[in-house]
Amino acid sequence: MKWPLMTFLVLLLAAAAVAQEESAIDNFAGLGVRAMGMGGAYTGVADDFTAVFWNPAGLAQMRRREVYVAFLRNAKQNVATAGRGTAVAASATADVSNTRFGSLGFVYPYPVYRGAFVLAAGFNRVKDFDWGLQLPTFAVQRDGSGSVIGDSLAFEDSFFREGELAVTTIAAAVDVTPSMSLGLTLNLISGENETESTFVSIDTEDLFLERRFVDKEFFIDDYETTWTATLGAMMHSSEEDPRFRLGATITTGPTHKVSFTYRAPPDTAFTRVEFDDGRVESARSSDFDSSYKIDQPLSFGIGASYRPAPQVLLAASVQATEWSQTEYADGDAFELRTNTSFEDQYDDILSYHLGVEWQVPWLALDLRAGTYTDPLPFTGPRDPNRVADPVTNPVIRILQDRRFWTLGAGLVLDETVRADLAYNHGSYEQAEGLAEAELREDVSIDRLFLGVAYQF
Repeated sequence: MKWPLMTFLVLLLAAAAVAQEESAIDNFAGLGVRAMGMGGAYTGVADDFTAVFWNPAGLAQMRRREVYVAFLRNAKQNVATAGRGTAVAASATADVSNTRFGSLGFVYPYPVYRGAFVLAAGFNRVKDFDWGLQLPTFAVQRDGSGSVIGDSLAFEDSFFREGELAVTTIAAAVDVTPSMSLGLTLNLISGENETESTFVSIDTEDLFLERRFVDKEFFIDDYETTWTATLGAMMHSSEEDPRFRLGATITTGPTHKVSFTYRAPPDTAFTRVEFDDGRVESARSSDFDSSYKIDQPLSFGIGASYRPAPQVLLAASVQATEWSQTEYADGDAFELRTNTSFEDQYDDILSYHLGVEWQVPWLALDLRAGTYTDPLPFTGPRDPNRVADPVTNPVIRILQDRRFWTLGAGLVLDETVRADLAYNHGSYEQAEGLAEAELREDVSIDRLFLGVAYQF
Protein backbone atom coordinates (compact mmCIF):
# COMPACT_ATOMS: atom_id res chain seq x y z
CA MET A 1 0.00 0.00 0.00
CA LYS A 2 1.32 3.43 -0.94
CA TRP A 3 1.63 6.08 1.79
CA PRO A 4 2.59 9.78 1.95
CA LEU A 5 6.31 10.51 1.86
CA MET A 6 6.07 14.25 2.55
CA THR A 7 6.79 14.18 6.28
CA PHE A 8 9.92 12.07 5.95
CA LEU A 9 11.33 13.83 2.90
CA VAL A 10 11.03 17.26 4.52
CA LEU A 11 13.22 16.01 7.35
CA LEU A 12 15.83 14.74 4.90
CA LEU A 13 16.02 17.79 2.61
CA ALA A 14 19.10 19.95 3.21
CA ALA A 15 18.29 23.57 3.91
CA ALA A 16 21.33 24.98 2.14
CA ALA A 17 22.44 24.63 -1.48
CA VAL A 18 25.93 23.74 -2.62
CA ALA A 19 28.39 25.96 -0.77
CA GLN A 20 28.74 29.10 -2.82
CA GLU A 21 32.04 30.31 -4.16
CA GLU A 22 32.50 34.07 -4.20
CA SER A 23 31.54 35.10 -7.74
CA ALA A 24 33.49 38.37 -7.57
CA ILE A 25 36.68 36.31 -7.29
CA ASP A 26 37.95 35.02 -10.64
CA ASN A 27 35.46 34.87 -13.59
CA PHE A 28 37.39 37.18 -15.96
CA ALA A 29 35.26 37.64 -19.08
CA GLY A 30 37.97 38.71 -21.52
CA LEU A 31 38.26 42.30 -22.71
CA GLY A 32 39.35 43.86 -25.99
CA VAL A 33 39.07 42.07 -29.32
CA ARG A 34 42.66 42.60 -30.43
CA ALA A 35 43.92 41.82 -26.93
CA MET A 36 41.99 38.54 -26.70
CA GLY A 37 43.16 37.51 -30.17
CA MET A 38 46.70 37.78 -28.76
CA GLY A 39 46.03 35.74 -25.63
CA GLY A 40 45.52 38.78 -23.41
CA ALA A 41 49.24 39.62 -23.67
CA TYR A 42 48.43 43.30 -23.79
CA THR A 43 50.09 45.00 -20.80
CA GLY A 44 53.09 45.84 -22.99
CA VAL A 45 50.97 46.76 -26.06
CA ALA A 46 47.87 48.67 -24.88
CA ASP A 47 47.52 51.04 -27.84
CA ASP A 48 43.73 51.28 -28.21
CA PHE A 49 40.77 52.17 -25.97
CA THR A 50 41.07 48.94 -23.96
CA ALA A 51 44.34 50.28 -22.53
CA VAL A 52 42.08 51.72 -19.82
CA PHE A 53 41.90 48.12 -18.53
CA TRP A 54 45.20 46.54 -19.58
CA ASN A 55 47.57 49.48 -18.98
CA PRO A 56 46.34 53.08 -18.98
CA ALA A 57 49.85 54.38 -19.68
CA GLY A 58 49.52 52.90 -23.17
CA LEU A 59 46.92 55.54 -24.05
CA ALA A 60 49.79 58.01 -24.50
CA GLN A 61 50.70 56.17 -27.72
CA MET A 62 47.46 57.22 -29.41
CA ARG A 63 47.68 60.15 -31.80
CA ARG A 64 44.13 60.12 -33.16
CA ARG A 65 40.70 60.20 -31.57
CA GLU A 66 38.98 56.82 -31.37
CA VAL A 67 35.46 55.52 -30.88
CA TYR A 68 35.44 51.84 -29.91
CA VAL A 69 32.60 49.33 -29.57
CA ALA A 70 32.70 45.56 -28.97
CA PHE A 71 30.41 42.58 -28.35
CA LEU A 72 30.96 39.15 -26.81
CA ARG A 73 29.37 35.75 -27.37
CA ASN A 74 30.08 33.34 -24.52
CA ALA A 75 29.24 29.62 -24.30
CA LYS A 76 30.11 27.11 -21.57
CA GLN A 77 29.53 23.37 -21.40
CA ASN A 78 29.96 21.42 -18.16
CA VAL A 79 29.97 17.62 -18.38
CA ALA A 80 29.55 16.28 -14.84
CA THR A 81 30.36 12.64 -14.11
CA ALA A 82 29.54 10.95 -10.82
CA GLY A 83 31.29 7.76 -9.70
CA ARG A 84 33.58 7.60 -12.73
CA GLY A 85 35.03 4.11 -13.22
CA THR A 86 32.53 2.49 -10.85
CA ALA A 87 29.34 0.49 -11.37
CA VAL A 88 27.19 3.54 -10.60
CA ALA A 89 28.93 5.94 -13.02
CA ALA A 90 26.61 8.46 -14.70
CA SER A 91 27.02 11.75 -16.58
CA ALA A 92 24.96 14.85 -17.33
CA THR A 93 25.63 18.03 -19.31
CA ALA A 94 24.79 21.66 -18.55
CA ASP A 95 25.01 24.33 -21.26
CA VAL A 96 24.88 28.09 -20.72
CA SER A 97 25.40 30.83 -23.30
CA ASN A 98 24.84 34.54 -23.78
CA THR A 99 25.55 37.42 -26.12
CA ARG A 100 26.32 40.67 -24.37
CA PHE A 101 27.60 44.15 -24.96
CA GLY A 102 31.32 44.22 -24.25
CA SER A 103 32.80 47.71 -24.52
CA LEU A 104 32.02 51.25 -25.58
CA GLY A 105 34.63 53.95 -25.33
CA PHE A 106 36.10 57.18 -26.62
CA VAL A 107 39.74 58.29 -26.68
CA TYR A 108 40.77 61.92 -27.06
CA PRO A 109 44.44 62.96 -27.50
CA TYR A 110 44.56 66.48 -26.11
CA PRO A 111 46.82 68.80 -28.16
CA VAL A 112 50.04 69.59 -26.28
CA TYR A 113 53.28 71.27 -27.29
CA ARG A 114 55.48 68.29 -26.47
CA GLY A 115 54.88 64.64 -25.64
CA ALA A 116 51.32 63.39 -25.20
CA PHE A 117 48.33 63.88 -22.95
CA VAL A 118 45.44 61.52 -23.71
CA LEU A 119 42.00 61.19 -22.10
CA ALA A 120 39.58 58.27 -22.37
CA ALA A 121 36.17 57.33 -21.03
CA GLY A 122 33.83 54.42 -21.54
CA PHE A 123 32.20 51.20 -20.39
CA ASN A 124 33.63 47.68 -20.15
CA ARG A 125 32.18 44.35 -19.09
CA VAL A 126 34.91 42.70 -17.04
CA LYS A 127 33.45 39.61 -15.30
CA ASP A 128 31.09 36.90 -16.45
CA PHE A 129 29.29 34.88 -13.76
CA ASP A 130 27.42 32.49 -16.09
CA TRP A 131 27.90 28.84 -15.07
CA GLY A 132 25.89 25.63 -14.86
CA LEU A 133 26.05 22.21 -13.23
CA GLN A 134 23.54 19.45 -13.96
CA LEU A 135 24.14 16.52 -11.63
CA PRO A 136 23.65 13.06 -13.12
CA THR A 137 20.41 11.31 -12.21
CA PHE A 138 21.04 9.23 -9.13
CA ALA A 139 18.82 6.21 -9.70
CA VAL A 140 17.57 3.86 -7.00
CA GLN A 141 20.21 1.24 -6.14
CA ARG A 142 19.43 -2.45 -5.54
CA ASP A 143 21.38 -5.36 -4.15
CA GLY A 144 21.64 -8.83 -5.67
CA SER A 145 18.24 -9.84 -4.30
CA GLY A 146 16.51 -6.81 -5.77
CA SER A 147 16.07 -4.97 -2.49
CA VAL A 148 16.50 -1.20 -2.50
CA ILE A 149 19.81 0.01 -1.07
CA GLY A 150 19.54 3.27 0.85
CA ASP A 151 17.04 5.87 -0.37
CA SER A 152 14.13 4.70 -2.54
CA LEU A 153 14.07 7.97 -4.50
CA ALA A 154 15.94 9.06 -7.60
CA PHE A 155 17.47 12.54 -7.60
CA GLU A 156 17.96 15.16 -10.35
CA ASP A 157 19.66 18.32 -9.04
CA SER A 158 20.95 21.32 -10.97
CA PHE A 159 22.68 24.61 -10.24
CA PHE A 160 22.80 27.60 -12.59
CA ARG A 161 24.23 31.08 -12.25
CA GLU A 162 23.89 34.15 -14.48
CA GLY A 163 25.29 37.65 -14.06
CA GLU A 164 28.15 40.05 -14.69
CA LEU A 165 30.26 42.90 -13.37
CA ALA A 166 30.84 45.99 -15.51
CA VAL A 167 32.85 49.17 -15.06
CA THR A 168 32.35 52.77 -16.09
CA THR A 169 35.78 54.25 -16.68
CA ILE A 170 37.67 57.50 -17.03
CA ALA A 171 41.41 57.46 -17.71
CA ALA A 172 44.33 59.71 -18.55
CA ALA A 173 47.89 59.16 -19.72
CA VAL A 174 50.86 61.48 -20.12
CA ASP A 175 54.41 61.25 -21.42
CA VAL A 176 56.71 62.09 -18.52
CA THR A 177 59.87 61.59 -20.61
CA PRO A 178 60.39 60.85 -24.32
CA SER A 179 60.60 57.14 -23.46
CA MET A 180 58.22 56.76 -20.51
CA SER A 181 54.49 57.25 -19.96
CA LEU A 182 52.27 57.08 -16.90
CA GLY A 183 48.53 56.48 -16.83
CA LEU A 184 45.68 56.29 -14.34
CA THR A 185 42.25 54.69 -14.64
CA LEU A 186 39.37 55.30 -12.24
CA ASN A 187 36.54 52.75 -12.38
CA LEU A 188 33.04 52.61 -10.99
CA ILE A 189 32.16 48.92 -10.81
CA SER A 190 28.74 47.32 -10.27
CA GLY A 191 26.74 44.31 -11.36
CA GLU A 192 24.25 41.60 -10.54
CA ASN A 193 24.16 37.85 -10.17
CA GLU A 194 21.39 35.25 -9.80
CA THR A 195 21.98 31.68 -8.64
CA GLU A 196 19.23 29.07 -9.00
CA SER A 197 19.47 25.72 -7.22
CA THR A 198 16.90 23.04 -8.11
CA PHE A 199 16.50 19.82 -6.12
CA VAL A 200 14.24 17.15 -7.65
CA SER A 201 13.26 13.86 -5.94
CA ILE A 202 11.38 11.24 -7.99
CA ASP A 203 9.40 8.23 -6.76
CA THR A 204 10.53 5.88 -9.55
CA GLU A 205 9.47 2.82 -7.53
CA ASP A 206 5.85 4.05 -7.25
CA LEU A 207 5.85 3.50 -3.49
CA PHE A 208 4.19 6.74 -2.42
CA LEU A 209 1.21 8.97 -3.16
CA GLU A 210 3.57 11.67 -4.42
CA ARG A 211 5.60 11.04 -7.56
CA ARG A 212 7.80 14.14 -7.81
CA PHE A 213 9.13 16.76 -5.40
CA VAL A 214 10.73 19.99 -6.65
CA ASP A 215 12.51 22.45 -4.39
CA LYS A 216 13.95 25.70 -5.81
CA GLU A 217 16.22 28.13 -4.01
CA PHE A 218 17.54 31.45 -5.32
CA PHE A 219 20.23 33.92 -4.39
CA ILE A 220 19.70 37.26 -6.14
CA ASP A 221 22.75 39.48 -5.69
CA ASP A 222 23.18 43.18 -6.33
CA TYR A 223 26.78 44.41 -6.38
CA GLU A 224 26.40 48.03 -5.38
CA THR A 225 28.57 50.61 -7.10
CA THR A 226 32.10 50.86 -5.75
CA TRP A 227 35.41 52.03 -7.17
CA THR A 228 38.81 50.72 -8.20
CA ALA A 229 41.87 52.36 -9.71
CA THR A 230 44.67 51.19 -12.00
CA LEU A 231 48.05 52.88 -12.17
CA GLY A 232 50.15 52.01 -15.19
CA ALA A 233 53.61 52.74 -16.55
CA MET A 234 55.11 52.07 -19.96
CA MET A 235 58.63 52.43 -21.29
CA HIS A 236 59.56 52.15 -24.95
CA SER A 237 62.84 52.02 -26.82
CA SER A 238 62.37 55.19 -28.89
CA GLU A 239 59.57 57.61 -29.69
CA GLU A 240 60.04 57.28 -33.46
CA ASP A 241 60.38 53.47 -33.59
CA PRO A 242 59.21 51.82 -30.34
CA ARG A 243 60.24 48.27 -31.24
CA PHE A 244 60.42 47.31 -27.57
CA ARG A 245 57.85 48.24 -24.93
CA LEU A 246 57.70 47.33 -21.26
CA GLY A 247 54.58 47.91 -19.16
CA ALA A 248 53.55 47.43 -15.54
CA THR A 249 50.29 47.96 -13.64
CA ILE A 250 48.88 47.86 -10.14
CA THR A 251 45.11 47.70 -9.57
CA THR A 252 43.38 48.29 -6.27
CA GLY A 253 40.92 45.64 -5.11
CA PRO A 254 37.31 46.81 -4.81
CA THR A 255 35.29 46.64 -1.62
CA HIS A 256 32.00 45.17 -2.81
CA LYS A 257 28.81 45.64 -0.86
CA VAL A 258 26.65 42.71 -1.94
CA SER A 259 22.95 43.13 -1.17
CA PHE A 260 21.20 39.81 -1.68
CA THR A 261 17.81 38.16 -1.49
CA TYR A 262 17.56 34.50 -0.53
CA ARG A 263 14.29 33.07 -1.89
CA ALA A 264 13.07 29.61 -0.87
CA PRO A 265 9.90 27.80 0.26
CA PRO A 266 9.28 27.27 3.99
CA ASP A 267 11.20 24.47 5.70
CA THR A 268 7.99 22.42 5.97
CA ALA A 269 7.06 22.60 2.28
CA PHE A 270 8.36 22.20 -1.27
CA THR A 271 8.19 24.55 -4.22
CA ARG A 272 6.11 21.99 -6.11
CA VAL A 273 4.74 18.52 -5.31
CA GLU A 274 3.20 16.35 -8.04
CA PHE A 275 0.88 13.48 -7.01
CA ASP A 276 0.07 10.21 -8.76
CA ASP A 277 -3.54 11.30 -9.32
CA GLY A 278 -2.46 14.43 -11.21
CA ARG A 279 -2.83 16.92 -8.36
CA VAL A 280 -0.16 19.56 -7.94
CA GLU A 281 0.58 21.49 -4.75
CA SER A 282 2.76 24.59 -4.72
CA ALA A 283 4.17 26.61 -1.86
CA ARG A 284 4.83 30.32 -1.89
CA SER A 285 8.49 31.15 -1.41
CA SER A 286 9.72 33.52 1.27
CA ASP A 287 12.36 36.20 0.80
CA PHE A 288 15.19 36.93 3.22
CA ASP A 289 17.17 40.11 2.54
CA SER A 290 20.62 40.89 3.83
CA SER A 291 24.00 42.22 2.73
CA TYR A 292 27.71 41.89 3.37
CA LYS A 293 30.97 43.50 2.30
CA ILE A 294 33.99 41.83 0.79
CA ASP A 295 37.46 43.39 0.42
CA GLN A 296 39.50 42.13 -2.53
CA PRO A 297 43.30 42.32 -2.80
CA LEU A 298 45.60 44.25 -5.11
CA SER A 299 46.41 42.86 -8.55
CA PHE A 300 49.74 43.31 -10.32
CA GLY A 301 50.71 43.00 -13.97
CA ILE A 302 53.87 43.21 -16.03
CA GLY A 303 54.29 42.73 -19.76
CA ALA A 304 56.51 43.40 -22.74
CA SER A 305 56.22 43.52 -26.51
CA TYR A 306 58.84 43.44 -29.25
CA ARG A 307 58.87 43.88 -33.03
CA PRO A 308 61.65 41.72 -34.51
CA ALA A 309 60.41 42.85 -37.94
CA PRO A 310 58.07 45.67 -39.00
CA GLN A 311 55.22 43.22 -39.69
CA VAL A 312 55.61 41.02 -36.58
CA LEU A 313 54.67 41.80 -32.98
CA LEU A 314 55.49 39.45 -30.09
CA ALA A 315 53.99 40.00 -26.64
CA ALA A 316 54.01 38.39 -23.20
CA SER A 317 52.65 39.32 -19.78
CA VAL A 318 52.01 38.01 -16.27
CA GLN A 319 49.16 38.89 -13.89
CA ALA A 320 49.29 38.17 -10.16
CA THR A 321 46.48 38.28 -7.57
CA GLU A 322 46.62 37.06 -3.97
CA TRP A 323 43.02 35.85 -3.64
CA SER A 324 43.81 34.29 -0.26
CA GLN A 325 44.09 37.84 1.13
CA THR A 326 40.40 38.53 0.45
CA GLU A 327 38.43 39.40 3.59
CA TYR A 328 34.86 39.98 4.67
CA ALA A 329 34.48 43.57 5.86
CA ASP A 330 30.97 43.00 7.17
CA GLY A 331 28.92 39.81 7.70
CA ASP A 332 25.33 39.14 6.65
CA ALA A 333 22.56 38.89 9.25
CA PHE A 334 21.67 35.24 8.49
CA GLU A 335 25.27 34.00 8.05
CA LEU A 336 24.32 32.50 4.70
CA ARG A 337 27.15 33.99 2.67
CA THR A 338 30.08 34.93 4.89
CA ASN A 339 31.46 31.59 6.03
CA THR A 340 34.29 31.33 3.50
CA SER A 341 37.84 31.02 4.83
CA PHE A 342 39.76 32.64 1.98
CA GLU A 343 43.15 31.77 3.41
CA ASP A 344 42.26 28.06 3.51
CA GLN A 345 39.95 27.68 0.50
CA TYR A 346 41.56 29.95 -2.12
CA ASP A 347 44.97 29.93 -3.80
CA ASP A 348 47.01 32.90 -4.99
CA ILE A 349 47.13 33.05 -8.77
CA LEU A 350 49.67 33.78 -11.51
CA SER A 351 48.30 33.90 -15.05
CA TYR A 352 50.60 33.86 -18.08
CA HIS A 353 49.82 35.38 -21.48
CA LEU A 354 51.58 34.96 -24.83
CA GLY A 355 50.59 36.49 -28.16
CA VAL A 356 51.75 37.22 -31.69
CA GLU A 357 50.45 39.47 -34.46
CA TRP A 358 51.44 39.41 -38.13
CA GLN A 359 50.58 42.28 -40.45
CA VAL A 360 50.04 40.75 -43.89
CA PRO A 361 52.22 42.89 -46.21
CA TRP A 362 49.97 42.78 -49.26
CA LEU A 363 46.68 43.28 -47.39
CA ALA A 364 45.39 45.66 -44.73
CA LEU A 365 44.96 42.55 -42.57
CA ASP A 366 46.40 41.53 -39.20
CA LEU A 367 46.44 37.88 -38.10
CA ARG A 368 46.78 37.02 -34.42
CA ALA A 369 47.25 34.01 -32.15
CA GLY A 370 47.98 33.42 -28.51
CA THR A 371 47.47 31.40 -25.37
CA TYR A 372 46.97 32.16 -21.70
CA THR A 373 46.48 30.40 -18.40
CA ASP A 374 43.65 31.37 -16.05
CA PRO A 375 44.17 29.16 -12.97
CA LEU A 376 41.22 28.17 -10.79
CA PRO A 377 41.62 29.83 -7.37
CA PHE A 378 39.00 27.86 -5.39
CA THR A 379 40.35 24.57 -4.06
CA GLY A 380 38.02 23.91 -1.13
CA PRO A 381 36.97 22.09 0.89
CA ARG A 382 33.47 23.53 0.64
CA ASP A 383 32.88 23.59 4.39
CA PRO A 384 35.81 25.40 6.05
CA ASN A 385 34.45 24.66 9.52
CA ARG A 386 34.95 20.91 9.20
CA VAL A 387 38.07 18.84 8.70
CA ALA A 388 38.74 17.99 5.06
CA ASP A 389 37.62 14.44 4.30
CA PRO A 390 37.74 12.61 0.91
CA VAL A 391 34.07 11.60 1.22
CA THR A 392 32.19 14.05 3.45
CA ASN A 393 34.19 17.27 2.89
CA PRO A 394 36.67 16.77 0.04
CA VAL A 395 39.19 19.23 -1.29
CA ILE A 396 38.96 20.00 -5.01
CA ARG A 397 41.54 18.28 -7.18
CA ILE A 398 42.52 20.32 -10.25
CA LEU A 399 43.11 17.64 -12.88
CA GLN A 400 43.68 20.17 -15.67
CA ASP A 401 43.92 23.85 -14.83
CA ARG A 402 42.03 26.37 -16.94
CA ARG A 403 43.86 27.48 -20.08
CA PHE A 404 42.87 29.12 -23.36
CA TRP A 405 44.00 29.14 -26.98
CA THR A 406 43.18 32.23 -29.01
CA LEU A 407 42.92 33.34 -32.63
CA GLY A 408 42.12 36.74 -34.09
CA ALA A 409 42.11 38.94 -37.16
CA GLY A 410 41.83 42.66 -37.85
CA LEU A 411 40.95 44.46 -41.07
CA VAL A 412 41.66 48.15 -41.69
CA LEU A 413 39.28 50.01 -44.00
CA ASP A 414 40.21 53.40 -45.50
CA GLU A 415 42.81 53.92 -42.76
CA THR A 416 40.07 55.05 -40.35
CA VAL A 417 37.96 51.99 -39.51
CA ARG A 418 39.34 48.79 -37.98
CA ALA A 419 37.15 45.70 -37.63
CA ASP A 420 38.45 43.00 -35.28
CA LEU A 421 37.39 39.42 -34.61
CA ALA A 422 38.73 37.01 -31.99
CA TYR A 423 37.94 33.46 -30.88
CA ASN A 424 38.98 31.88 -27.58
CA HIS A 425 38.66 28.23 -26.60
CA GLY A 426 39.37 27.16 -23.04
CA SER A 427 38.90 24.13 -20.84
CA TYR A 428 39.53 22.75 -17.38
CA GLU A 429 38.82 19.59 -15.38
CA GLN A 430 38.35 19.22 -11.64
CA ALA A 431 37.11 16.54 -9.25
CA GLU A 432 36.06 16.20 -5.63
CA GLY A 433 35.39 13.03 -3.66
CA LEU A 434 36.51 9.47 -4.35
CA ALA A 435 35.10 6.33 -6.02
CA GLU A 436 31.26 6.31 -5.99
CA ALA A 437 31.27 9.67 -4.20
CA GLU A 438 33.45 11.40 -6.80
CA LEU A 439 32.04 14.26 -8.86
CA ARG A 440 34.15 15.22 -11.86
CA GLU A 441 33.52 18.33 -13.97
CA ASP A 442 34.91 18.66 -17.50
CA VAL A 443 34.27 22.24 -18.63
CA SER A 444 34.79 23.80 -22.07
CA ILE A 445 34.48 27.52 -22.79
CA ASP A 446 34.09 29.20 -26.17
CA ARG A 447 34.14 32.98 -26.61
CA LEU A 448 33.67 35.05 -29.74
CA PHE A 449 34.61 38.75 -29.71
CA LEU A 450 33.65 41.31 -32.36
CA GLY A 451 34.70 44.95 -32.30
CA VAL A 452 34.90 48.06 -34.46
CA ALA A 453 37.11 51.11 -33.91
CA TYR A 454 36.80 54.40 -35.78
CA GLN A 455 39.82 56.70 -35.67
CA PHE A 456 39.74 60.29 -36.87
